[in-house]
Amino acid sequence: MTLVLNNAKVFRSGVFSRSSVSISLGNGVSRGGTISTMDASSFVILPGFVDVHVHLREPGFSYKETIRTGSLAAAHGGYTTVCAMPNLNPVPDSMETLQPELDAIQKDAVIRVLPYGAITKGEQGGELADLDAMAPCVVAFSDDGKGVQDRDMMRRAMLEAKRLGKLIVAHCEDNSLLRGGYIHDGAYAKAHGHRGICSESEWRPIQRDLELVRETGCGYHVCHISTKESVDLIRKAKAEGLNVTCETGPHYLLLDDSCLQEDGRFKMNPPLRDKRDREALLEGLADGTIDMIATDHAPHSAEEKAADWKKAQWAL
Repeated sequence: MTLVLNNAKVFRSGVFSRSSVSISLGNGVSRGGTISTMDASSFVILPGFVDVHVHLREPGFSYKETIRTGSLAAAHGGYTTVCAMPNLNPVPDSMETLQPELDAIQKDAVIRVLPYGAITKGEQGGELADLDAMAPCVVAFSDDGKGVQDRDMMRRAMLEAKRLGKLIVAHCEDNSLLRGGYIHDGAYAKAHGHRGICSESEWRPIQRDLELVRETGCGYHVCHISTKESVDLIRKAKAEGLNVTCETGPHYLLLDDSCLQEDGRFKMNPPLRDKRDREALLEGLADGTIDMIATDHAPHSAEEKAADWKKAQWAL
């Protein structure tokens, strides 16, 4: 059967225009099939979305989600490709540890799922992962969930990734500046007696890595930026001509720490920042400094979220 959507608002080649779209339903080609039409003047038709930052939790944490359930959710939201982060068990840091994820993707994914390989073994920062072996099978390299703390290790990773024609996709977080924090070090944290995470813990590693990009020429992508300083650093790097891209999440564009409540749903990493940070992110998105919005889809069980918030409070 062929379904014709008449007078839809269609996004094509960067612009919206009114058009009719034909959709073939069913497998294969048949002769003499039926044609059904419908008024689609209230519809907006877009290309399939791509999410460069998701956590599908398999292998290792299938009680939170699986390749199948995560890819089904993505398809339901209009996504046709997602890139799956490597904070799994086992961490995909070699072909041996990557293979279980590849097998699950081939068996259960309902859309295109592209895995990341880890930058360091076990995402522990002490030894470079087997980037060479994984390169043909991964979209890029990332230790997302953990920042690469050692400058020399990041430099080595960038040189190897450049040789392989792959991006380094960085979770930028300086552990020495966290100081036990778990929400933004702002007005809400001070008013409610919580330990805060300073903005410098994010922008300082970005500053370091941009210096390494100048040195190595590696393609570099920054995950989930949340601070105004991060936007400014990346804007200047792009003006300089460095091969740098970045993303932010929808929550950092829509919420700030004035929206926080005493609830585990509001605890995330990086945390919701100040209103000025949110405004800087919106400006960065508008002027092209921020290249894309990625969901950072990262399911947890309800019990884990509740327990995590209580643990943070008990640490005071």
